[in-house]
Amino acid sequence: MMLAKESGVLNLPPLPTPLEHEKDWDTGELRYNEDGSPKMVSNGKISQNCDILTDYVANPGDDHVTPRPVLDLPDEISIIADGVDIKTLSIPDPCDVRLDGEPMTLTGGTLELSSDMPAEYTLELLQWPYIAKTIKVTAHAPE
Repeated sequence: MMLAKESGVLNLPPLPTPLEHEKDWDTGELRYNEDGSPKMVSNGKISQNCDILTDYVANPGDDHVTPRPVLDLPDEISIIADGVDIKTLSIPDPCDVRLDGEPMTLTGGTLELSSDMPAEYTLELLQWPYIAKTIKVTAHAPE
């Protein structure tokens, strides 16, 4: 995003404040347009803040800062290591995934987790513009 700006720095223009019904400065009475509709005005500007870890500009050219979406997934998942127990997660389509550091790209919008061996796994979901998500997956021995 910064490279797209000619200056090489992030320069976000201020945004107008929300529209309000205009009042006459002297009398305080509300003003109306010729058609009788309320005369709406913006009385100022709001500076935009951008945290490069949690925000982005969704539509280059409009320069509106937008919070990056968060994957609604648990931090830890537990499954039975019997090759039958399956946990299904909804993920973006496509989605870049790392399982114990091994990269892969998944399509279809779902991820099914199962294991036939007791172990702990680290699952990382790294799909822009989502905030990266790390999930600890524990496969327990069947009882």
